[in-house]
Amino acid sequence: MTATTSPQQPLAAPEPATTAPEDRGRLTIGDRVVERVAGYAVTLVPHAVAAPRRILGVAVGRARPDDEAHVQATVHGTVAWIEVAVAVEWPHPVDRVAQAARRQVQRDVEHITGIRVDRVDVEVTSLAVPSTARRVR
Repeated sequence: MTATTSPQQPLAAPEPATTAPEDRGRLTIGDRVVERVAGYAVTLVPHAVAAPRRILGVAVGRARPDDEAHVQATVHGTVAWIEVAVAVEWPHPVDRVAQAARRQVQRDVEHITGIRVDRVDVEVTSLAVPSTARRVR
């Protein structure tokens, strides 16, 4: 009697889950995450720097080019409202720099977090004057 061997059949892959994605759980992205993404996004904008710290409305210190901007975000579900405070390097146009900051923040937050940015308010709190003054002749 001869035994015949059959080639081994590969194991069948398990059936994919039939549960709808919304029934499997959900991802919540907090305000602080959006604030960090937006704060870093401002560092990518030419001529926008972190505004000087303020105490009782008075600027203390100088603009901080290497720091993230002060950002406050409110996230409701999948929509965010963001407030950014920056300083603009002198002598660059404030309006153009603020618009560039608004676009960069919206683009980066939406791309990285998947949250729709409904509004970005940019407050320019000061002008960052170069530390080396030129002598006028």
